[in-house]
Amino acid sequence: MNRGQLQHMILEVGRRFDLEAFYIVGSAAILAAAPESPPGALTATRDVDVMPPDDDPVLIDRIDYVLGEASEFDDEYGYYAQGVDSKTPAYAPRNWKDRTIPLTVDETYTGQCMEPYDLVLSKLGAGREKDMEFTRSAARLGLVEKETLLSRLTDVDCADEMRQLIGSRVQALFEPDDR
Repeated sequence: MNRGQLQHMILEVGRRFDLEAFYIVGSAAILAAAPESPPGALTATRDVDVMPPDDDPVLIDRIDYVLGEASEFDDEYGYYAQGVDSKTPAYAPRNWKDRTIPLTVDETYTGQCMEPYDLVLSKLGAGREKDMEFTRSAARLGLVEKETLLSRLTDVDCADEMRQLIGSRVQALFEPDDR
């Protein structure tokens, strides 16, 4: 995925579902902060995780059906939207929505993209291999710093054991052997 594809998806979601603003919470959100991301883990995704206002389950299903994986849109363009709800970024710090980076297309439709620190913490909590590769790339490219990640970790609603695990993952991102 590249920035132009993300902008195209914002335009399509906005037009097709009459949404002037919505959230982008997955890997593609990094392209708002790092539009020239090099090929690799930061651009490997084919999907844009779209969270509509108010977690509307009907709209989430419609996004999946019209623009989702294996849809006509996906077949034509090679990327797709995935409708998600506010539970998707489970390990994002409280108030992450206040720090989103707006990416406006056609002067009308805005994808409120999760900013890098909140996105990386969310991915460190999810902990899948693809998420860990993403976070390593973000750290290696200097898109996040250890101190800010650890500071924001205090605002993640999770069990203490999970907070400790995420904290150790943050530390590992910045160890010389991991870079």
